[in-house]
Amino acid sequence: MRETETAIVAEINCDVKWDEWKKQVNAQIKSGLTVKEWCRQNRVNEKTYYYHLRRVREKLCEDHSQQIVPISAPEPVKSSEIHIEKNGLNITLPSDISGETLAALVRALC
Repeated sequence: MRETETAIVAEINCDVKWDEWKKQVNAQIKSGLTVKEWCRQNRVNEKTYYYHLRRVREKLCEDHSQQIVPISAPEPVKSSEIHIEKNGLNITLPSDISGETLAALVRALC
C-alpha cells in the first residue's frame, strides 16, 4: 500500500472511531444513568469514556466554530401615535405631543 493510501485508510479509521464514540456518548446521555453506572453496564473504562467524551466535544466545537450564521433583527415598530385607555375611554394622540400637554392630560385623567 502506498503512503497516501495508508493515510486515507488511517483517516477513515479515525472517522469511524469518532462516529462510534459520538454514538456512545449520546447513548450514555440518553440512558439517564450516571457515567459511572453506564460505563459499568457497558464494560467501558470510565477514564476511556471521559477521554473520548473530551475528544467528541472538541471535534464538535471545531466543526461549528467556523460556521457563521446570519441573523436579522426585526425593525423596531415606529408608532406615530400614543394610545391611552382609562375606564373605557380611548385617547389617541400624536407622538410629537408636547410633554407639557401630555402631563396635563394624564393629571386630568387621574
